[in-house]
Amino acid sequence: MRLLERAPGDRAGRPEHAAEDRRTEEDARAIRCAACGKAITTSAQRIPVAGAHQHTRFNPGGFVFRFGCFRDAPGCAVAGEPTVEVTWFTGYRWRYALCAGCGAHLGWRFDGAGGFFGLVLERLVEDERG
Repeated sequence: MRLLERAPGDRAGRPEHAAEDRRTEEDARAIRCAACGKAITTSAQRIPVAGAHQHTRFNPGGFVFRFGCFRDAPGCAVAGEPTVEVTWFTGYRWRYALCAGCGAHLGWRFDGAGGFFGLVLERLVEDERG
């Protein structure tokens, strides 16, 4: 496994699901929680949002987060009431995304015109191709 550092981006304002951007599930690698190893999503679930897969943002407390966008993350539990306060994506409400295995904060679930997960890349590891 390796820490998840970078992934491809694209060119749109909303989550894109174009066929050329998708990887097949057969070719996908598991992406796991770095803390406990639970499977969170796969490499096939990467999507661009607002023109890129990866984003760097800071919260009101001054903490900086580098995260990637994923269509789905079945290994996440979503917590909290949806809010538009200090959202990083106009038109989207967010809630916390936690590892369903150990409860570690992995990022956020964004709901709006389509939904997606923004997962903190340093908190994930991706299986090696074998």
